[in-house]
Amino acid sequence: MAFPVAAIAMSETDVSADSATIHRIEVEAVPGHIIHTNEFLKGYNSEVRTMNHSFVAKVKYAFAPPENSEQALIYKGVYQGVGLSIHDFNPQLGNPVSLYIFQGATIKTLARRLSLNYEWDFGLTYGWKAHDWETNPENRVVGSKTTAYIDVDLYLRWMISKHWDLNLGATITHYSNGNTSIPNAGLNVAGVKASVAYYINRRDREPANRPLPAFERHWGWDLTLYGAWKRKGVDTEEGAYALPDTYGVVGFTLNPLYHINHWLNVGASLDGAYDGSANIEINPKALTELYWNGSEDDIQTAPWYRRVALGLSARTEFVMPYFTINFGIGHNFINAGTADFKGFYEILALKINVMRQAYLHIGYSLYDFYYPNNLMLGIGLHL
Repeated sequence: MAFPVAAIAMSETDVSADSATIHRIEVEAVPGHIIHTNEFLKGYNSEVRTMNHSFVAKVKYAFAPPENSEQALIYKGVYQGVGLSIHDFNPQLGNPVSLYIFQGATIKTLARRLSLNYEWDFGLTYGWKAHDWETNPENRVVGSKTTAYIDVDLYLRWMISKHWDLNLGATITHYSNGNTSIPNAGLNVAGVKASVAYYINRRDREPANRPLPAFERHWGWDLTLYGAWKRKGVDTEEGAYALPDTYGVVGFTLNPLYHINHWLNVGASLDGAYDGSANIEINPKALTELYWNGSEDDIQTAPWYRRVALGLSARTEFVMPYFTINFGIGHNFINAGTADFKGFYEILALKINVMRQAYLHIGYSLYDFYYPNNLMLGIGLHL
């Protein structure tokens, strides 16, 4: 059972009035507060203003499995869809727009019409007033007009009627370009969400309480091939400098996984990577100058064997229909003693199942839970 959520069969009893796909349209407002992680946000800007303001308006479409289906029974309250958001920030950050996919589900039913739910959103945000040496030099938070958009919500859902829900909860949002451009400090926002959702084909009663389908524990293997591009900066006594080139990254993960139940997989992974920017050195003489100008003549590229790494990581997966979230913590054993491959690395990835045996892979890698590394954009196979 390499792909447990691609298509869950429905029994003959599901072919009824309760077997129609549920559709949901939602409008949402999210007033928020910017978390001050950068001097630019604390007032080091042309307005000499502390940046606190954030407001997001969202419109979303989602679909959910028929309420009498096995998928709805296994994944309580699950829904997924696409959304569009308009963001209102300080003028020096801009008013970007986000387009994203999302998924949510019920964590716990508190009463017949009240539940605790979660939701994640993932997509792209476009239209930032990004860093520019002439027009916006102090903005070291957003270095590109387009960034990734990652949002996690925890909220209470009140089922007002057959067609309407009222939702209230908390959100945390992160915007980052994944180290594809410099600067890349990123922006973090905490907020409060309030939304109203309208449903089509939903019943005004709880689904029948039936036992979960049996699950046979088993081993599976996932093979992922990925690539990306990145920028790199160096620190000197006179400040930080962005290297002029863009560097390529390619890699693989070979990940045996033990499927514990419908929702959880655990295992390990062999992780290999080639990073064109790894272990680059700057001419020591250049760094002794009063102001190093980032000349390419002073950049010493490492030999190829110092730009590759091989490591082992522990992996955990949260499995839902269509999407799987994979998290790993690992350590390199090839080139582990070099500057750019030492310490622990962390991986957070979203697998989007496109076929029974294949998936798209969108991931991000960090070092020591802090330093940004690179994106991991690729494809994978359930072996």
